[in-house]
Amino acid sequence: MRFPRSPSLSVKLPLVLSLVVATVAATIGAAMVYQDRSRLRDELEGKALLLARSVAVTTPDLLLRGDTWTLYKVLRQITQGTERDGEAATVAAMVLDPAGLVLSHLDPAAFPIGLPAAPEGSAEHRLMRIAIAMAAPGVLDGDGFVEGVAPVQTSGRTIGIVRVQVSTHELDRATRSAGFTVLLLTLGMTLVGSLIGAVWSIRAVRPLRTLALSMERIGRGEVTLLPVSRRDEIGQLVDSFNRMAVELDEKRRLAAELAANEKVIALGRIAAGVAHEVNNPLAGMLNCLSTLRAKANDPELVAKYLPLIEKGLRRIGALVKDLLIELRVEDAREPADPSCLEDIRDLVAAEIDPTRITLAWDNGLQPGDLLNRPKMQQVLLNLMRNAVDAMPEGGRLACRFWGERTDLWFEVTDTGHGIEPANLRRIFDPFFTSRPNGTGLGLWIVLRLVRSMGGSIDVDSAPDRGTTFRIRIPRETDLVPQPA
Repeated sequence: MRFPRSPSLSVKLPLVLSLVVATVAATIGAAMVYQDRSRLRDELEGKALLLARSVAVTTPDLLLRGDTWTLYKVLRQITQGTERDGEAATVAAMVLDPAGLVLSHLDPAAFPIGLPAAPEGSAEHRLMRIAIAMAAPGVLDGDGFVEGVAPVQTSGRTIGIVRVQVSTHELDRATRSAGFTVLLLTLGMTLVGSLIGAVWSIRAVRPLRTLALSMERIGRGEVTLLPVSRRDEIGQLVDSFNRMAVELDEKRRLAAELAANEKVIALGRIAAGVAHEVNNPLAGMLNCLSTLRAKANDPELVAKYLPLIEKGLRRIGALVKDLLIELRVEDAREPADPSCLEDIRDLVAAEIDPTRITLAWDNGLQPGDLLNRPKMQQVLLNLMRNAVDAMPEGGRLACRFWGERTDLWFEVTDTGHGIEPANLRRIFDPFFTSRPNGTGLGLWIVLRLVRSMGGSIDVDSAPDRGTTFRIRIPRETDLVPQPA
């Protein structure tokens, strides 16, 4: 299964670092802006409340006398000097009676004395009702201003309410300025973080990319050691890789030497076996020829020894044939689907007597289960012929094949005479056979072919109970069907 290609670390590292820097900068900046705004608003609310309380302290006598003119001058005097940048910081200042009627206002033309300060149902009227109901000085929030409220009391009763509204324009302007500054700072830090991340990622990713390419070359059998120019974790990784590469190269050479030695040993055993198996019939044939040469005119000797010579030659021919089959098939590689096994079924079915031997065939492999055709055909042919030879009186030959997630399974079962326990350990040895006319190479060839496909073979047998050969072959994902 191939996974979709992921963006390179040289892209992801700067991006992640930029996001982290931007997030941290924006969070810290937002916290600072919020804290600064809260501080400025507290100062603004304190100023509004101070102005309201200052008016409330100086107006009780004026209210009792009804001196509205002096009351107006007090409002003007207290709120003077609050202008900033040509804009009045005080939005409005007024003194109301407990019913909400205007007793004095900074804008007497718009708010005449004796009239309600706000029309019924308006937002200003609702804010006024809250201010009138306050028994102690406090602060209210309005639309674009904060309002300081202070009741005017004398002899334990409230005779008026002072309301001073201070604009929040300067507060909003300071907040916008701080926010813009934070935005520029965040962008600047993000840019710096991107540059640092790019440089850092290049320094970090370059040796990793080189390491990945070197590992691919190792997979192809090319061992290249990398220079260790750093002392950090990446340098340690490169050093560990170099040690691993050296060890792998040594193990590969050792494995090649062992394989060569094993092949030489195997060839030696085969040569010794061939020499032994060929020498026996040759010795007998030479004796027969020597006798015939001495008594060439004796028809009885000719009739007796010629079949023996022919039998010896056939045995040598069968031995050579089996060896040629093993040499021809061992390195063969021809992908095919499971239907190629049907040829072996037809071949064996034509060789057996259906009245004596019943052939049960269950090929449960799927079309996508690719096989190495020449090897699997030779393996099954040898096993099925051995099974037929093991049932001289007849019986049942069952072949069952199936696939699992990672492996393909092949099972050949007969109901013949079985294998003696003492012989089970030797049945795969070359030239070992319990049949008078056998060469002892069939199962040896089967074992070599199965191992060449990376598989394994198990045997379950007992005298008079039949034999089962079970083969496991790993799925060969690199097999590609050949075009027809």
